[in-house]
Amino acid sequence: MEMVQKLQKVGSLEPRVEVLINRINEVQQAKKKANKDLGEARTICEALQKELDSLHGEKVHLKEILSKKQETLRILRLHCQEKESEAHRKHTMLQDCKERISALNLQIEEEKNKQRQLRLAFEEQLEDLMGQHKDLWDFHMPERLAREICALDSSKEQLLKEEKLVKATLEDVKHQLCSLCGAEGPSTLDEGLFLRSQEAAATVQLFQEEHRKAEELLAAAAQRHQQLQQKCQQQQQKRQRLKEELEKHGMQVPAQAQSTQEEEAGPGDVASPKPLKGERPGAARQAGPDVLIGQEDTLHPDLSPRGFQEIKELF
Repeated sequence: MEMVQKLQKVGSLEPRVEVLINRINEVQQAKKKANKDLGEARTICEALQKELDSLHGEKVHLKEILSKKQETLRILRLHCQEKESEAHRKHTMLQDCKERISALNLQIEEEKNKQRQLRLAFEEQLEDLMGQHKDLWDFHMPERLAREICALDSSKEQLLKEEKLVKATLEDVKHQLCSLCGAEGPSTLDEGLFLRSQEAAATVQLFQEEHRKAEELLAAAAQRHQQLQQKCQQQQQKRQRLKEELEKHGMQVPAQAQSTQEEEAGPGDVASPKPLKGERPGAARQAGPDVLIGQEDTLHPDLSPRGFQEIKELF
């Protein structure tokens, strides 16, 4: 209205009506367009609001999922830590077990070496014992004992023969000395000096030493002979006992075994084992006549120290 009044004051309204109508139409169209745009904006706003609400709901849902995922992740991390600690513990236990196994393997090897050494030592001792047992068995066989007894008996007989021969020789020497002393008398100065000389004393000393050696040899031979006879008797008793046991069980002793037993029963009288250890068999027979006289004539009772004293007095 104010605008109309202004126009009236100006002077003419007619030429401006059409302009106003046009402007009104434009304004109305602009209003319609604005209303339309407003409706579209409201529709868009409602759609956006709905979308915002849906997004808000999705956000809440995603937050819930995130919290659940975070809880699950925390649980998984804890489980992973537990697994790692368990794996570390198992790895430590595995290392300890490996170390213990290596230590036990070393102990087993050491024990095997000790057992091997003990076995070797035992085998050596067993071989030594078997060798000793074999030697003892060979040495104590009845046939061997019988042969040794026979050898000792033959040596004894030989020694007795040589003793008799030495006795006879000594008697001849004594008779010759007596005849010489009785015929010429001790008045000869040279013979008296010789009989009182160091050579005569050395000769007497040699006779005494030979006498002692011969006595020791004879005693050892007699002792050995007695031991072998005892062993032979034990073997005979054992064989007789076995024979009686066989007869009790109704078994006959073979004729060959009986003949062997009868042959071995005899060596008690004609036995001769090997010479003693350190002695040579037949040493007396291999020696010369002078040595035999020096060794065996001391068995004569007149060659005792008292007999030598009498010989000194005769000289």
